[in-house]
Amino acid sequence: MNRFKQFFYLAVAVVAAVAVAGCSRPDSETPLKDMARNMLRGSVKPKNVDTGLPVITITTEGRLPVTSKEDYLDAVITITDPDTLNNYDGPVEIRGRGNTTWTHPKKPFRLKFKEKTRLFGLEEAKNWVLLANYQDPTLLMNTVAFELGLRFGVPFPHHYRHVEVILNGKYEGSYLFTEHNEVAGGRVEINKKTGFFAELDRYYDEEPKFLSSASKLPVMIKSPENMDDEGYELVTNAVNELDEALFSPSFPDNGYRDLIDINDVVDFIMINEITRNVDLQMPGSIYMYRNSQENPAIAFGPLWDFDYGFGEAGTYFENSAGMFFDTEYRSGPGQKFFARFFEDPVFREAYKTRWNEKYAEIAGMTAFMLQMAALLEKSHETNFKVWWWNREDYQKEMEKMTTWYTNRVEYLNQRINAEF
Repeated sequence: MNRFKQFFYLAVAVVAAVAVAGCSRPDSETPLKDMARNMLRGSVKPKNVDTGLPVITITTEGRLPVTSKEDYLDAVITITDPDTLNNYDGPVEIRGRGNTTWTHPKKPFRLKFKEKTRLFGLEEAKNWVLLANYQDPTLLMNTVAFELGLRFGVPFPHHYRHVEVILNGKYEGSYLFTEHNEVAGGRVEINKKTGFFAELDRYYDEEPKFLSSASKLPVMIKSPENMDDEGYELVTNAVNELDEALFSPSFPDNGYRDLIDINDVVDFIMINEITRNVDLQMPGSIYMYRNSQENPAIAFGPLWDFDYGFGEAGTYFENSAGMFFDTEYRSGPGQKFFARFFEDPVFREAYKTRWNEKYAEIAGMTAFMLQMAALLEKSHETNFKVWWWNREDYQKEMEKMTTWYTNRVEYLNQRINAEF
């Protein structure tokens, strides 16, 4: 190698090292950091991926890299599971997904099958998601939130399966396999004509969209699809009616409760509160829906994206205090909107009642966390051989997580029972 090439490669390595230094679990990425991390990522030979978890192997046509969130690539997928009943082999399409998570070097993916397909015993569907959990030192934050949803019995909960992913012959790491958020059987099951499904998200980058009239919530309509003016007005009128009722001078005795499923709203806010998911305030990745014209109450869900929970990205498992209705973690219309419910004594009483009903299950989640940690110990070790700059001592991180969670639940228990 001549001196020019030696100097060039040395310079690239220095730039990469500088870009990586001090940037573990960043709140956002830059192209330079992304390039640097991809250059410096470790590797694990696929034949050495033996963690006890299912292995999903995906090979794109021509081994083309997955570089787009819009354009699918044809591929072949193989699922090899210790439970051989879950094994699968067939065609699939793959593309990227996510907003901030897509900017990270460990990419999340969307999978689309030509036909409805049953995977891991879940209800058959065409669309599935692989969450990268890049910023999460435990690989468990979304899992804990999804499990809380299951234990609360929320409508349209996310199920999950931890898996290893190999893409085009390269081990990408430990992922979370789960349902895609969409209106379909086994997903968000609503009337496709008179119901609606929408996302509240600060990125506000998908049409059709609108800002709600009172609190300026950024609303992106997911369903009905291919809507006409009548369908658009159906959604805007319903959301604005609730928004205006919440911030009316006559609130809360103005019939606003007739516009919501109060039990659902209680559960949705409570699970976000337990996990201290600040995305609720921005808002980000917050979903809402209405079943039908005959059942017009607005509800929230499915629960989704807890990368900004558990103390917040970059400082996970540190601050366990604060409640959404009187603490502004992130300035945004979501904070104003969701805090407003707590100015209704009826809502506060329903919140307190539900908390005490579920307290034993909420407090008992630490046992679930430790059970999952044992399942993921080998996967964690293997994953962070690739994404080594995010590596943390797993036992210490799990101790921090369970301690934080215990303190969080006790803090909420004291405040809810004293103040509500």
